[in-house]
Amino acid sequence: MPNLSSHWLGKLANLNVARTGPRGIAPHKPLMLLTVIDLIESGDIPDGWVKYDVRLVSRFRDYWELVLERQRNAPDIPMPFNALGGDKDKVWECFTADGQPSLAKTTTRLCSLDPDLFSCLQDAGFRNKARETLVTLYFRPREQVMLCARLGLPIPKNAEIQALREQADEFKARQKKGRDSRFKSDVLGGYYFTCALTGYRLDTTDSSIVQAAHIHQHAVSGNDDPHNGLALTPDAHWMFDAGLWTVVPKGDDLLIHVATGRFSESSPHGRLLAEFNGQALHFHDHARLRPAAEHFAWHQKMTFLKCS
Repeated sequence: MPNLSSHWLGKLANLNVARTGPRGIAPHKPLMLLTVIDLIESGDIPDGWVKYDVRLVSRFRDYWELVLERQRNAPDIPMPFNALGGDKDKVWECFTADGQPSLAKTTTRLCSLDPDLFSCLQDAGFRNKARETLVTLYFRPREQVMLCARLGLPIPKNAEIQALREQADEFKARQKKGRDSRFKSDVLGGYYFTCALTGYRLDTTDSSIVQAAHIHQHAVSGNDDPHNGLALTPDAHWMFDAGLWTVVPKGDDLLIHVATGRFSESSPHGRLLAEFNGQALHFHDHARLRPAAEHFAWHQKMTFLKCS
């Protein structure tokens, strides 16, 4: 296993990546690998088969926000998904949606991880070494600060990062951006892209309707723990932030409490907000995240509109 680990860490340190003057090292492949490592860690890739779906695309896009300042364009996500199966990297084998070998990014929708690499990635220590390798070799100092904050890794010690540390406000802003990025990814994935108020879930191959909402307002608490979050549709998010509904823990249940009498509503279709009063929050069968009950105390006190 040590030889196998060293072999794969060496391969990750020598990816076939494009290098251009102003943009530097292309981040597409290392970001795709960081995305896949996250999905393995969360249990979303239990068998070594990586799917091109909303879980992968959404998380990759959250990572991309951390390099957008340098790249200045939208990510071409199918490119690294397919290219990592090329002869020079051979991280995985590429297949079409129906399981046939794929030779083009337009048709690659499934990838089968190299079994030895997949085995290595079952070990938490290897995952962190792989992340550290990718972060330190393929990203600029400002990006490294954000990525380390997102991943919970120690920040590398070098002259450029030390200079950045001396710009205290800038350094803290980079760390915050990294933590915010992780909050969004972990909340949406943790709730299986399903609204905790309505139970509504709608996603395409590359996007989802839900948003990541803080329970205890982040500007007040600075709390970016995923357990301080809910996945909500845009209307449910707006109503939560407006104090039109909150959550009251009762035993093991988390019950929805609506500010009845504080608003008027009507709809010829679907359910109304008032009808959720007294119901439990909804969690998809595949959801692995639950909010911590204590965070709702602040929302009840500071945001919720008391019933008239």
